[in-house]
Amino acid sequence: MILAVAAGLAPSAVLARTRRRADTARVVSFGPHPLQALDLHACPDTGPVLLFVHGGGWSRGERSMVHALPAYAARHGLTLASTSYRLVPEVGAREAAEDVAAAVARLKQDLPGRPLFLLGHSAGAHLAALVGVDPVYLGAHGLGPADMAGVILLDGAGYDATGDRGRGLAGRVLGRMYEQAFGADAAALSPTLRIASGREYPPFLIFHIASRQDSAAQSRGLAEALIRAGGRAEVVVAPGDSHREINVGFGAARDPEGERAAAFIVAES
Repeated sequence: MILAVAAGLAPSAVLARTRRRADTARVVSFGPHPLQALDLHACPDTGPVLLFVHGGGWSRGERSMVHALPAYAARHGLTLASTSYRLVPEVGAREAAEDVAAAVARLKQDLPGRPLFLLGHSAGAHLAALVGVDPVYLGAHGLGPADMAGVILLDGAGYDATGDRGRGLAGRVLGRMYEQAFGADAAALSPTLRIASGREYPPFLIFHIASRQDSAAQSRGLAEALIRAGGRAEVVVAPGDSHREINVGFGAARDPEGERAAAFIVAES
């Protein structure tokens, strides 16, 4: 089931401060912290760039968790990058979003003129959405959200961190997670609440699994806010996936979410 509403190169010869991973991805640093780095996988000379932001509740996870994405990128002629970011409790979600924006800026610098798409899962979806709507993060690098070709979100639920988290164990777990990541800044770090008319936004493709009411409501709320502000957003339900499966299986052969995203990338490039 789909809810859709809309309103009207070659890599640099030398990438500074890089090293090689054993899996042949090139590690590109964009800051002094060890987690301020991205993996740049096999890099075609042309075509779109797909930057993946991992999940993990803002407190865990790593950029190597790309699952089916390298083969997916190869099939569709994409350059794949996967970024890490500083984690809770060392920093909060604001600093993590700053790191994602720095990764975007580094790729725009090193692969100029190529459409860049931001893909995030779970907490990474929240960070991708925040960078995709709040001009502060990319503005620190002389860029804006509209400098990205599109944003693809996989089953995020922190788009409005001030909203109802639900009752029971799941709600309590989310409450603790949000408190650790957002502290007193939940509204300022909620992408849905940072959208404003008069700004340019990239198009959004927002997936959520069918079994999570919080993710469904948060996804619809984000899309509706974008559309009210004159942007474009589409919400797609992934009926057969779990929160983990939508990430692990994304981009596998015949995966419907991955193929839907590939069509989105082609249309927006």
